[in-house]
Amino acid sequence: MISAAQRRFLVLASSLFFVSSLYICISRLVSMSYKPLALHPEEPEVKIELSRADLSMAYGTYGRPAYDGINLMGELPVEYIPTYENRRRLIIIGDIHGMLDPLNALLKKTAFDPVHDHVIAVGDIVNKGPKSAECVARLMELNASSVRGNHEDRVLVAWAGFQQQEGVEAYLDSDTFQVKRGESNDLKTARSLNETQIQWLRNLPVILTIESMSMYIVHAGLVPGVPLHSQDPWAVMNMRTMRFPREEFRQKEIERKKKAEEKERKKKEEEEKKKKNEFQQRSEVKSTADPDFDRNAEAGYLAAAANQAEADQSGSASKAKVSGALSVTQAAAQTHANTKSQTAGWKPPTTTVAVPEVPPPDLAGFEPSNPDHDIWIPVDNRDGKPWAHIWNHFQKQSHGSYRRSIVYGHDAKRGYQEDSYTFGLDSGCVKGHALSALVIAATEDGGWNHTTIQVMCKEPKSSWW
Repeated sequence: MISAAQRRFLVLASSLFFVSSLYICISRLVSMSYKPLALHPEEPEVKIELSRADLSMAYGTYGRPAYDGINLMGELPVEYIPTYENRRRLIIIGDIHGMLDPLNALLKKTAFDPVHDHVIAVGDIVNKGPKSAECVARLMELNASSVRGNHEDRVLVAWAGFQQQEGVEAYLDSDTFQVKRGESNDLKTARSLNETQIQWLRNLPVILTIESMSMYIVHAGLVPGVPLHSQDPWAVMNMRTMRFPREEFRQKEIERKKKAEEKERKKKEEEEKKKKNEFQQRSEVKSTADPDFDRNAEAGYLAAAANQAEADQSGSASKAKVSGALSVTQAAAQTHANTKSQTAGWKPPTTTVAVPEVPPPDLAGFEPSNPDHDIWIPVDNRDGKPWAHIWNHFQKQSHGSYRRSIVYGHDAKRGYQEDSYTFGLDSGCVKGHALSALVIAATEDGGWNHTTIQVMCKEPKSSWW
């Protein structure tokens, strides 16, 4: 039997257990959270400011309407390719521009042999000079090849527009009134050509390929990284330099921010100046009552200004340290990326070309690894980087079997230009300088060598153009 004392102890223990259990249940219910359990801690929101430079960009992937009837690509017939056995030569001539006498003199100086030599013109046979029709006839007589230049294209456009005229418009545009009325130089040249010559110009390709020699012939240039069939005919006939839209947008954004910061800085200076003037005015009023006030107030103001200047200087120094750290980090990342790109992928060619450590002056600032230099746009002015320098850079980075040389004209201001993979032949004959020819012959070991031959020109009278 349980004694009364034991029963009292059991009742007390049971009561304590019940009260403690009730307290725990109530406290758990009160402190319970009904929010969903977060599996991962919330990360702070990252705000990234995007500009026009960060938009998606591409060149050579759009569906531009095709030129009517234009022949984009042509291939040099294999029988004209020089070999050591056939003793043939290619004579590639720069911009002729209606200069017949220098053309004949150049052919004579190269010892042109119609049996073994083949002439190729880089375009701009017509316009500016006095004998456009005669130059076209001479090249046709030689069975020469050529590419369409921007001046041939303009003459053909003028001729097509003239042929579509009817009625009174055609009568007013006839030979009877051309002297009185005046006409465009392109149409004047077109009138001097016969139908056979017009058709010969119309059939000229924009790009002439010589794949067995890893060579392209164009009038103005080509855009690196764009397949031949996607090249813009206008650019091939007109380009001189290439611009980087990302970099330009980025630079404009930087300039905008600098102007905003400068404006904010001037605003703060004006506010500080205004506060100082107000403080001085109050000091002058109160100094009449308390002679020591002006001296104490000025000391306090100067101390506060010194503290503010020290804080600003400290902030500028910290920004400079961060900027320097970022520069070092970016440089290290770039070195790693360059090392990776050199070791990955195909093996380098057995025949290597030395790449200069210092880029050409016109190419200063161009960095292929810079993401702002991944897209370029060809332009017909000189506001960008010379396309030939960029082409040479990318050929040197390519596998040997993918490298291509380009012979071109168009850029008389730069004159004759020769680089590892580009040859510029427009040496400004019509301006009284020289007419240039690149003569290519085969060697005994299966390769080719080239020589440059030039003749001096006499600038024609201005009345011709």
